[in-house]
Amino acid sequence: MWMYQRSLEECLFEPIPSSVMMGSIFAGLDIGQGAPANASTFGRSIGFIYTYHILQCPLEQLHGRQSSLHNAVSGASLGAFGVMQGRIGVPFVPPHVLHGNGPRGAVAIGAAVYGGLGFAFAAMGGKRM
Repeated sequence: MWMYQRSLEECLFEPIPSSVMMGSIFAGLDIGQGAPANASTFGRSIGFIYTYHILQCPLEQLHGRQSSLHNAVSGASLGAFGVMQGRIGVPFVPPHVLHGNGPRGAVAIGAAVYGGLGFAFAAMGGKRM
């Protein structure tokens, strides 16, 4: 028997309010930097954060507990995929560094930055490693 059990409903529905709130804040930051103020901007931000949350559920079930490493893996996976598809940028990295390393380098840098952010936010939230 698993030590840490979460139902599928909890995994799918619990992160909705926080995803809407934080996604709206991030969309507002994007709009402040020149992105168009439309449903697509909000949907992308909210969807990114929601997907980040639900990617952690299978990892928690496999390991039987919550871990900040699950946040890092979820963030790195989404960061790599988003950069590879050209849907998201990489914060804190100058464009000449990002694009000077070729497409694979940009994906790796995106994974590292988003994985690091996921880990840092989890650690600040009190999740153990």
